[in-house]
Amino acid sequence: MDVTQIENKEHDRSNKWQSGIMVFAMFSLLALTGFVIWGGMGVVMAIGLSLFLIFTVSRASPKMVLKMYKARPFGPRDLPALQDIFDRLVERADLEHAPTLYYVPSKMMNAFATGRGEQTVVAVTHGLLEHMNNREIGGVLAHELSHIKHNDVWVMGLADVFSRLTNTMGQIGQIMLLLSLGSIIMGKGTPIPPLGIAILLLTPTISTLIQLALSRSREYEADYGAAQITGDPAGLASALRKIEKAHKGWLQAIMPGRKVPEPAMLRTHPATEERIERLMAMDGRQDMPTPVRLPEPVVNPPREYVVRRRPRWHIMSGLWY
Repeated sequence: MDVTQIENKEHDRSNKWQSGIMVFAMFSLLALTGFVIWGGMGVVMAIGLSLFLIFTVSRASPKMVLKMYKARPFGPRDLPALQDIFDRLVERADLEHAPTLYYVPSKMMNAFATGRGEQTVVAVTHGLLEHMNNREIGGVLAHELSHIKHNDVWVMGLADVFSRLTNTMGQIGQIMLLLSLGSIIMGKGTPIPPLGIAILLLTPTISTLIQLALSRSREYEADYGAAQITGDPAGLASALRKIEKAHKGWLQAIMPGRKVPEPAMLRTHPATEERIERLMAMDGRQDMPTPVRLPEPVVNPPREYVVRRRPRWHIMSGLWY
């Protein structure tokens, strides 16, 4: 085992510890909220609900997500150059199970990974294939494969479960507090300690902030993993520039006066500028693997792949594509 492999293993181990601590902190907030509302029974309820939803998340099929995006698998004769790129990257990623490649009929420049185990999927949009070159597409695909390799879909699903439960319990506790105010004022109820009130008010927000921080951490790690898979950090950096420019264009079209910057702690993804800086700092480093050889034919959607409608907000699913 060479020095680079040892460093990568240490990096992965540190990454897992960091994610584990964050997820445990979210569970602790959930248990604490349950304890304030119902005492020991609240902790038992929190554990029971968590175990049930963790089991549900781990068994969830990616078909529901793919259906919401109207995604469909590429056929054996569809875009052979894209499938060639994907196969080479899957081999370099050293995944236990090869994911299936899906197509999303949307002009948005985007890609995502979903599923777990043998049911993993990587989906790419029409807009991404239409506007990116092979090198940039390779970087984006490698980023999604890195998410799969590090089990990010399951980790973020778990974090979402804890965050939603903590928010729900916090709201229940706040409603119970408001309903009991009359009895407390008249001296018939038991006063709630200020610490308990603070916990009910703050734990949902703290849990959400930890979830957002975890998401940003996973994105940084997926960028690093993509660079290790492709050996070409600059390719992903170029793709991120295009995606950022396109997304800003759509936002300006919908909200022309939008100029207020989003606070860093409220972002699900790190700032694109920061991600690009990190990637470019890796470019040309001696510990980078040899860049993957990509096929020559440029990947473009076939003529029968036509998307005319503009991206829009889908109210029922809450998705934008």
